[in-house]
Amino acid sequence: MITDAARRVTAAQYAAFFLTPEIAGENPQQSMNKVIFNLAAISGATPSIEKHFRHLGPVEGMGVLQPVFWEGTSVVVDDVHQDVRYVGVPRGHIPVRSFLGVQLRTRKGTTLGAFLIGDTQPSRFNTRHVELIEALGAQAAVAIHNAQLIARERQAMEQYAAQLEREVRERTAELERRNQELSKYATDLQTLHNELTEAQKRQMLADDRSRIAQELHDRVQQTLFAIGLKADWILGQLPSEGRDELVPYIRPVHTIKQLASLGTAQVRDAIFALSMTELQEGGLVSVLYTMIHDLREATSIEADLVVVELAVPLPGRIESALLTIAQESLSNVRRHAQATIVIVTVQVTNEQAILVVQDNGIGLSQQVLQSYRNNTTHLGLKGMHHRLEELGGQFALVNGEEGGLIVKAVVPL
Repeated sequence: MITDAARRVTAAQYAAFFLTPEIAGENPQQSMNKVIFNLAAISGATPSIEKHFRHLGPVEGMGVLQPVFWEGTSVVVDDVHQDVRYVGVPRGHIPVRSFLGVQLRTRKGTTLGAFLIGDTQPSRFNTRHVELIEALGAQAAVAIHNAQLIARERQAMEQYAAQLEREVRERTAELERRNQELSKYATDLQTLHNELTEAQKRQMLADDRSRIAQELHDRVQQTLFAIGLKADWILGQLPSEGRDELVPYIRPVHTIKQLASLGTAQVRDAIFALSMTELQEGGLVSVLYTMIHDLREATSIEADLVVVELAVPLPGRIESALLTIAQESLSNVRRHAQATIVIVTVQVTNEQAILVVQDNGIGLSQQVLQSYRNNTTHLGLKGMHHRLEELGGQFALVNGEEGGLIVKAVVPL
């Protein structure tokens, strides 16, 4: 692409890019050594000419190319036939008259090769063409540098992905082992069924759930938290200068951090579900009252629960989903809403269950309201919406007419 661009901006018939030549059999006793040219790209040539240039073999001397490749000097020749340096031309070479040569260096100063541009008409190139090709070379150096950075970043990410995969396999093996233990515990509990009272069974199940929840908290959640910290550390190590060039690499690190946050939230939900004992009639309201009480105790927010109707008991799956949504909503009120009042309303009819959480805070921007389902930033909102979809319900998120945010969950029964 760059070589084609070099031919177009100079309106030349031919343009080629050769890598830095190799000196074959360097001999200090000889004034001229054989040189091996390596063609990287050619533009404007026929397939037969291109094939010829890719198999030049050793050529006698550098001729007019000496200052271009070895001194870094841009060269313009109006007519190579009148230039004494035009020697060592290989057989079958394109019959050029005008010649333009410009060296290409990387941003670190390493010589990659040179643009060699020719035309069969004399006096085709001038200083303006030199400036254009030098500018093009500078842009090419930036592109090559960026490609090298991307390659290094890709390699680092692949290594990190491999490490994560190993850790996942180890965690999976550990979880499988624990699943086997749980299966054994379940069998033992079945054997003791006739010997234990219902109260004792519930206590044992609660203890077992608590142990599993503690294991998730102490191991899995801490691992995900450590991943998030590592991502923060990487972002903190990035230099402040040239940050625009690092944008393509900053975004994947942000994604890792967000995925770690999502995993932490999912483990938190699992811990919450495991920590709850079997909800009996009125259990939903009881747990909501506890959440409201804890919010009042921990903050200055005036929180209240309104129970409109409880016509029928709710299945455990629906109760768990509504409690998770209530917990996430109250957590958002506490951390982000800048609210002084929040009201949780519950209504259970024969047809549906409705949960509404409304505050008087700052609400959300229209952009967030419209895009949170497709945005990796608002994982909590996406999680609530997904839970309701799985239950065949509806999730609404709107700003109140007088301010604040309204979260509404409706689940059919």
